[in-house]
Amino acid sequence: MALAISKILFIIVIIAAVLTQFFLYRRKNQSGHSLFIINMLVGIVLSYLAFTALPANYTGQKVLAIAWGVIAVVAVVLKVTNEKFITLSKILLSIAIIGGVVQLLA
Repeated sequence: MALAISKILFIIVIIAAVLTQFFLYRRKNQSGHSLFIINMLVGIVLSYLAFTALPANYTGQKVLAIAWGVIAVVAVVLKVTNEKFITLSKILLSIAIIGGVVQLLA
C-alpha cells in the first residue's frame, strides 16, 4: 500500500516537472517571478524525494540530491537579483529538475 502511494506521488511530481519546464520556456513575458518560484519548488521537492529515498550510507549520492535543490534556489536568486541572467537561471532550473528526476529514476 505504501509503495502504491509512493508511485502515485512520483508520477505526479514527474508530470509537474515536465509541465513546469514546458511553461518556463513557452512563456513570452520575461518578468513573471511566479513561474520561477514554482519551478524552484518542484526542484526542491525532487531533491527532497531523491534525498529521502537513499539509505544512510550513500553519502555521496545524498549530497548530490541536496545539490539539485541548491542549484534551483541559486537559479531563482540569480534571476530575482539581476534581470540580465534570465536565460542562465532557466538553464540552471532545468539542470536541477532534470538532475533530480534522473537521480530518482536511477
